[in-house]
Amino acid sequence: MKNYKQVYLIAKDRSFKYEPIADVPSFSNEEEALAYWEYNKISINDCNFYNDPIVIIRKEISIVKIKDLN
Repeated sequence: MKNYKQVYLIAKDRSFKYEPIADVPSFSNEEEALAYWEYNKISINDCNFYNDPIVIIRKEISIVKIKDLN
C-alpha cells in the first residue's frame, strides 16, 4: 500500500534547489512553520551567510509498506 505525506520545511532558495536549514524540524501545516519562523527568524538569519532567500516549501513524501513484522 502506498501513501503520501505532506510536510512543510523552512529552506534556503538557492535558485537551482531548495536546501533545508539544519536543525529546523518539519511541520504538518504552513501555520506551524510560520509560527516557528516568527519565533526563530533572528537565529535562522544568522546562519544564512550568503543572504539566500528563506522560503517555506511543501514536500510530498511517498510511504510504501514493505513487510509486516508482527
